[in-house]
Amino acid sequence: MPIEANSVVIRYSIPDTAQGKDKEIRDADIDLYVAGNKLKALTFTSRYSHYYGGYPFNNDPHSENPHHFYDTVRTLLDKTYPKDTKVKVQVTSTDKSPSFTIDLADFELIAPPFPQPTGSLSVTDAAYGADPTGKTDSTQAFQKAIDDGHSQQKTVYIPQGTYTLYEHVIVDGVTLTGAGPWYSVLGGRHPTDRSKACGVYGKYIDKGGSKNVHLSNFAIIGDIRERVDEFQTNAIGGSLSDSVVDNLWLQHVKCGAWLDGKMDNLVIKNSRIEDTMADGVNFHKGVTNSVVQNTFLRNLGDDGLAMWAEQIPNVANKFINNTVGIPVLANNIAIYGGKDIEVSDNLVYDTISNGGGIHIANRYPGVSGETGVIGHHKVYRNTMLRAGNNDFNWQFGVGAIWFSAHNGDINNATIEVKDCEIIDASYAAIMYIESKVSGVTFDNLLINGTGTFAIQLQTGGEATFKNVKAINVGETVPIYNCGVPFKMNIEGTKTGWYTDKPSCEDLSSIKPKWPWNW
Repeated sequence: MPIEANSVVIRYSIPDTAQGKDKEIRDADIDLYVAGNKLKALTFTSRYSHYYGGYPFNNDPHSENPHHFYDTVRTLLDKTYPKDTKVKVQVTSTDKSPSFTIDLADFELIAPPFPQPTGSLSVTDAAYGADPTGKTDSTQAFQKAIDDGHSQQKTVYIPQGTYTLYEHVIVDGVTLTGAGPWYSVLGGRHPTDRSKACGVYGKYIDKGGSKNVHLSNFAIIGDIRERVDEFQTNAIGGSLSDSVVDNLWLQHVKCGAWLDGKMDNLVIKNSRIEDTMADGVNFHKGVTNSVVQNTFLRNLGDDGLAMWAEQIPNVANKFINNTVGIPVLANNIAIYGGKDIEVSDNLVYDTISNGGGIHIANRYPGVSGETGVIGHHKVYRNTMLRAGNNDFNWQFGVGAIWFSAHNGDINNATIEVKDCEIIDASYAAIMYIESKVSGVTFDNLLINGTGTFAIQLQTGGEATFKNVKAINVGETVPIYNCGVPFKMNIEGTKTGWYTDKPSCEDLSSIKPKWPWNW
């Protein structure tokens, strides 16, 4: 172990069953040893991995195009172990699974459970009767406690336990807090209506919206095994203004948080979102002055962090100091329209397909004009590691940072990309595509390793390059441009990235030259 720890999270993959998880689930145990002693058996499962076919995908192996192979399992250890303790997982039988693949292990020192706040209500109080064993549905118990917490202006506490909720609970003007995300766990799904599942939602704006909500110190670990976009099977949803989400663990849900405006001043912080069927977080239409910060996201089914200004402007939102890794489809961070947006101090890594590390675009329905990319966008101090990947529709690679004006030109925005690093981009470092994009300044940008080009220009526009440096560019000719009218304003160094004779090869025929060793 690299640190003193009392918990471990293991990212793994086991094969799907021949008929897929809708008909048969594969569960297989693997033994966990700590300091030479067997501690317990961990169960690996296929129920939250292996998807097939085209978007929005299905669970039938006969549809081909398999993806989303990995899942994670977590467990507390029996005690705190010192740094450098040896931890081993060992296969003792292949009767249940022919193979076991281990990708990584995370270790963490988990604090003791938080006690019940003085003067608070508990969902397990006799007046409510929530079941901490998870054997019975506690939806109504939670809702009654939450409603009383609102009317009495008291915090509602979730004691240690695993609670089954068949439907959403609705929060408004209330604090809901637990013993910690390793101790207070919500989950469950309606046994007959698959559109209903555990979730904590604000009221939608047509019902007045919710405000002054505080959610903290618990987990929602769902049971969502497929992507159905019409189903509200997200962990957090609705409209939440003047609210805070702090220290939640969200896993095995469609989206970690899909917020529908109009709404203002939401903060999501210090949380973990893993193994989703779709986006990690999406600020959707009319979300303003809201932030996601200090949050870890991994193995997302679609964009990791997204803002989508569909029909109603998103204004003055921020994604800051987050780690966003391994989105299986689309981008690590995506900004679809919006005014005065900031994306700063993030680490994004290992984009899998059909996206890049950071994407700013007039794309998707309802994003143009006043809902498009306008105002001052700040993209500061981000690190993009192995970002961007092949788009299987376009049949060519997507850049680590890329811009698209699919729904109309981006010509009324100032976009600053400042003090950023692009390391080992899978294809190009910078990419422009679809209509014209103007107003971007790249200031003090370091490109260290690309699979193809430093800059891939597939549309016209204009950009300023200040002190941009590139090394280890995959293609001998560092810029791709097949005659599109693109104006480059260059200040300072042109080291490694500039040419006045760009390449014009067939992009689909270019094979990336990755600078790292697999």
